[in-house]
Amino acid sequence: MKDKILSAKDVQKTFANNGEQVHVLTNVNMDIFEGDFTVIMGSSGSGKSTLLYALSGMDKATAGQVIYKSVDSGEIDITTQKEKKMADIRTKDFGFIFQQMHLVSNLTLMENVSVTGFLDKRKSSADTKKKASELLDRMGLNEVKNNLPSRVSGGEQQRCAIARAVINSPRILFADEPTGALNRKNTREVLDLLTELNQNGQSIVMVTHDIKAALRGNRLLYLEDGDIVGELELSNYGEKDKEGNKLQSTKAREAQVNAWLESLDW
Repeated sequence: MKDKILSAKDVQKTFANNGEQVHVLTNVNMDIFEGDFTVIMGSSGSGKSTLLYALSGMDKATAGQVIYKSVDSGEIDITTQKEKKMADIRTKDFGFIFQQMHLVSNLTLMENVSVTGFLDKRKSSADTKKKASELLDRMGLNEVKNNLPSRVSGGEQQRCAIARAVINSPRILFADEPTGALNRKNTREVLDLLTELNQNGQSIVMVTHDIKAALRGNRLLYLEDGDIVGELELSNYGEKDKEGNKLQSTKAREAQVNAWLESLDW
């Protein structure tokens, strides 16, 4: 049985808009399991990104609990933690990838990745630089690692953002529409990298509206009007049997996901 590493319990998020209360999340209950590639889908305005930010502590829920099972400290309700504690959790345990890469424009790709690594005081500067270089090489960026973000493509920037997100070996990698600003080729490359990370044990929680991206998950959740209304379990993407044959073809997987989405009036 997989271990739960993050749980939402009756999570609500409300915003004030022109004197009215807008309920974006309404009593969300869900679990994130170690090693899963969890995908959160839903129509525009359903609260997908808001939920991701609440789960990751980037934004606080209005009500309810988000319980993170820390290796060092046991269960932590991140909705009640002070910013200093949350900054420590985000540095050591959570990684983030966004649609907009948010790379520092006057730093090279190598420096963008290294700076995040320097925030984790468990490693020496030399070890951090070594790991940053190894990650950039793994992402296919060795030849451009000393370039500024403006001198590389959007796909290369996003691959750099992935390296930055995993430099501190986070237990959970949160991704908010990570392929939304990329062309088809770069989208495929980024999804392949995320799949590889997951196959190597990285837990991922990704928000997307793209069915092709959603196919990479082994667990899909559907959000509607601020609540989880559907769930689909899949085999791991590309998983093979003992004879080396894929358990499920990409075409069959896409048909299954499309049928599920249609049942939810996607």
